[in-house]
Amino acid sequence: MKKINIIIAILFIPMFLAYQAMAQPKVLIDNPVFTFESVPDGVHVTHEFKVKNVGDTLLHITNVKPP
Repeated sequence: MKKINIIIAILFIPMFLAYQAMAQPKVLIDNPVFTFESVPDGVHVTHEFKVKNVGDTLLHITNVKPP
C-alpha cells in the first residue's frame, strides 16, 4: 500500500507543478488610455481606471507611476 501511495505521488506531483507553472494573472483594463484635455493651472483632475484580474492566480499591482 505504501508503494502505491509513493507511485501515485510521483505521478501527480509533476502534473501539479506544471499547472502551477502555467497559472498566471492576466490584467484586463476596459479603457487603458485616457487623454486629459487642456487643464488650467491649479485645477485638480482625476480619472478612474477599472482593472480586473481575469487570470487564474493573484494579481499584484505595484509601482504605479504616471507616464
